[in-house]
Amino acid sequence: MTRGKGLRISSLVACGAALALLVSAGFSGVSAALPGRPAPGPKPAVAPLAKPGQKPTAATTTGPKLVLLIVADQFRADNLTRWGHLLSEGGLKRLMKDGARAIGRYGQQNTYTGPGHALIATGSYGYLNGITQNKFWNRQGGRAESMLYDGNVKIIGEKELSLEDDSSPRNLIGSTVFDELRFANKESKVVSVSLKARGAILLGGHTGQAYWFSDQTGEMTTSTFYGPDTAEWVKRWNGGKLADKLFGKVWDRLLPESAYTTLDASPHEADLKGLGRVFPHPTNAKQQAPGPGYYESINYTPTGLEIQMDFARAAIEGEQLGQRGVTDALAISVSGTDLAGHLFGPYSHEYQDMVLRFDRAVEKLLQDLERKFKPGELVVAFTADHGAAPIPEEAMQKSLLAGRIRKGIVKDTVQKALSQFYSIQGEWVAALEDPSVYISPKMIAQAKADPAQVEEVAGRAVLEIPGVIGYYTRTQLMRGWVPPTDVSTAVVRSYFPSRGGELVLVMAPFYFWGKYGEKEQGTSHGSFYRYDTEVPMVFWGQPFNGGEYGVIDQVDFAATLAHALRLTPPAACVGRPVMMMLKPRTP
Repeated sequence: MTRGKGLRISSLVACGAALALLVSAGFSGVSAALPGRPAPGPKPAVAPLAKPGQKPTAATTTGPKLVLLIVADQFRADNLTRWGHLLSEGGLKRLMKDGARAIGRYGQQNTYTGPGHALIATGSYGYLNGITQNKFWNRQGGRAESMLYDGNVKIIGEKELSLEDDSSPRNLIGSTVFDELRFANKESKVVSVSLKARGAILLGGHTGQAYWFSDQTGEMTTSTFYGPDTAEWVKRWNGGKLADKLFGKVWDRLLPESAYTTLDASPHEADLKGLGRVFPHPTNAKQQAPGPGYYESINYTPTGLEIQMDFARAAIEGEQLGQRGVTDALAISVSGTDLAGHLFGPYSHEYQDMVLRFDRAVEKLLQDLERKFKPGELVVAFTADHGAAPIPEEAMQKSLLAGRIRKGIVKDTVQKALSQFYSIQGEWVAALEDPSVYISPKMIAQAKADPAQVEEVAGRAVLEIPGVIGYYTRTQLMRGWVPPTDVSTAVVRSYFPSRGGELVLVMAPFYFWGKYGEKEQGTSHGSFYRYDTEVPMVFWGQPFNGGEYGVIDQVDFAATLAHALRLTPPAACVGRPVMMMLKPRTP
């Protein structure tokens, strides 16, 4: 475990019940017996997408023809101020200048890709939508799996499905904004695109069509949840082998080196498949020809961004989005900012370069769309799913307490405490999926122990680990026995009983654990601290009043977009439309 100067702070969990906090957090209407994964079965019957070019029979819309939702994965709000002077006039700067802009703040602890995208799409927290982590311990199956794993489907063109694979939205509870669009008009189309499966799946909702990049084939794919095969236009695009054509392309800076604000040689940046830590970066993954290693590596580079945006344009043409007399939606989750951020950190030349290239890609896409659509026919919404922490070792160099906490330390600490307390040896820890510690029900039964006591013994033990400043037990969260603090609210909002652990850990600022806590370089996210929770929120188009609107709860994003489109808000949406951002609408 990498440690700063050592941090031991007493537990955040105070004695006494605070059920009122749960009510204020919107928790009062949910019972303890919330559902787990839906029972296996076919996808619910939904009106199919019209064929490309087919004219819908429904009455034409008076709203926008196309709604473009852009989500930047791992994009802090301060990116737009730190590098605002380097943005193009027609990209993000234009959206901010002409649109309604604010800082969106996540009110939940689990600021990961899955929970962030689910909140954007549904306007609800994980305690309602069920997406609280990227992975969880499936108690019924007795195994760890991706939150969006669906063993009833296959990923088209790939080998056997892995438990690590995101493959369908079945575990997402409730509707999304774009589900409501499809409910309002069955002829509307929703297409979502990402390099990461979870980004595309969650933005597309239950009734849209999601596409993502396959590291196995170098093509865009989907799963059989959406249909038995890909559309013909997708096959044609894949036939172009764009990823293969870009093999050997070198990633160099977009702008002169003097435009980049930090040093480009940090030993704390990570290397992946030969990318290296300094510019220029080769992207061929040390291979002689395109293959899975190369396909994986380009996700972390502008090459992946280029592929994703090219496919998005193909989707507009292939599905005739916005050109059929109804409102359609295209959702793009940009993955490269997150992947580069994990490797190189939020203050690196590489991450800055990805932000600038993303900005140029937005500019080009807007230019293309404005040649297709007249003023008032296009609505654009832009936001992000989370931010990121500085690389811990770099924070330590600035005299901040920071560090990585290894899973092995957490596991050994819990194992030792429970084994000694109950005088029973065994595998007490069933799984570790940050921020949750799952304790074996078999061991609890063998010890004939009170689960609440087991949780408390384990929680007190982990407080001895430098960087862990608090814990919440399953019993506390289920019964509302939490102190009236901001962190309690954030944790409650991120806890879904059938998928949550026996312990939820709270890290100090600039500490993290999990996948990136096991590494020696790079950084991560997943806290309720401002560097993780504050993201841009921008609405652009005819329904919106331009201007700056301060800091707004991120759950209001879906509510505001739904109101602008005259849609019913998503089923579990707890946000409210920000009426100041919206122009008065006629009856």
